[in-house]
Amino acid sequence: MSTIFDDDIRSGPDRYISEPGVAKRLPEYLREYRNPLIITGRKSESAFFRYTKFSDFPAPVLHYDGSATLQNAHDLAREADGADAIVAIGAGKLSDTVKNVAEEIGCHLIIIPTLAATCSAYSALSVNYDGEHRYVESHLHEHNSDLVLVDAGLISTGPIEYLVGGIGDTLAKWYESDPVFARANALRAFDRLSQRSAALIRDILLEHSESALHSVHAGQTSESLRLVIDTIIGLGGTVGGFGGTRARASGAHAIHDALTLLPGSSHTVHGAKVAYGIIIQLLAQDDAAEALTLLPFYRSIGLPHTFAAMHLEPTHKAFATVATFAASPQAAFGLAVPEITPERIVKAMEQAETL
Repeated sequence: MSTIFDDDIRSGPDRYISEPGVAKRLPEYLREYRNPLIITGRKSESAFFRYTKFSDFPAPVLHYDGSATLQNAHDLAREADGADAIVAIGAGKLSDTVKNVAEEIGCHLIIIPTLAATCSAYSALSVNYDGEHRYVESHLHEHNSDLVLVDAGLISTGPIEYLVGGIGDTLAKWYESDPVFARANALRAFDRLSQRSAALIRDILLEHSESALHSVHAGQTSESLRLVIDTIIGLGGTVGGFGGTRARASGAHAIHDALTLLPGSSHTVHGAKVAYGIIIQLLAQDDAAEALTLLPFYRSIGLPHTFAAMHLEPTHKAFATVATFAASPQAAFGLAVPEITPERIVKAMEQAETL
């Protein structure tokens, strides 16, 4: 029987190293292992080689199928059996998959994120989907990773929409946890640390995101870019790590998970759907004023607040599909808005279209 609980304090990886160029030093970090193995995706592999100029990987390599399913993790675990360390080179779905693999075979884990789209590289959580990319579950692992190598130079070579999505996903740390903490009877010391971290995240992202994105367009690794990347990957992970379930997800992620039920939603990156969910959660909380204050920021960096911006048709059927799932016991919207109903979410979605 597992002794891992959702409210355990999970401070993060054993080591977190954030330096431009650190990905190129991967062979140095593999010297302490006898039988390391690399798991990556095809796009991540190409990005890693373009950036590092390596002609080959410094260890045997397996490729995941891009699905973030438990089945793919099981298949990889069978092939990886005997490895004493696995290096995950890729984005959030790859990290989540390899965390499942490392747990199954009981080996050390190193993560090199190629995108700053989520805090997956930092957290001990895997978000698992089915073969149709519909949300299935979030699994908390017994161990954190041993080492995370964050290279802003490598990350800046990725598609910019994923960095924009990472900003949206991480901004939700404040908006999702704040109403939950506000209703708590008491806050433990680490709850307060989680709360402060979420507020710091909000402040950093609102102040530095535009500058960070400009530096990516200019091909520069600026201090603003490094600050935003570490906020997404590192600080983002501390909110749920210290605050537990009350700080991990509520309304915005419930909307994201529900949106995955709609055909065509996979064309919008995870964090952009979460950012849309922030607006819906605020409107369901009857806080249209705060939603309106976010719109200039959303427009300045390209985050959506309407269905059209996600290339989806704003039909009543689509709204009802999203609202029914998001208000269900399976989702976490009720943590932010107790007694939430599908009708209240539909009303918020209709209101968002006219903001």
